Amino acid sequence: MAGEGMLGERSPQRGLFEADMMYLKFVGPNTFYGFLAAHRDELFQDEGFAKLYCLDNGRPSVPPSLLATALVLQTYDKVSDDEAKRRADYDLGVTRLRGHL
Repeated sequence: MAGEGMLGERSPQRGLFEADMMYLKFVGPNTFYGFLAAHRDELFQDEGFAKLYCLDNGRPSVPPSLLATALVLQTYDKVSDDEAKRRADYDLGVTRLRGHL
């Protein structure tokens, strides 16, 4: 089923300049955030969400593994949807400012 339909998928290959690789020392490998960064591929696989998506209607989705990771972080941090989005936007902006995207 991989690569078919509207199910968005994350690449199984991590880039050297992905935030979870670049900032692991900053958040700490022995923290909740470090654990999630190191094990997200084991915890959330896009194929596991495939039955929730239409195969032939609509546009490709945001990878569900990314959404699941964001939801876990939002719950862990006990923040609203708006605050979770603001944090993600801010973190992405900081990463761009540093020239890593």
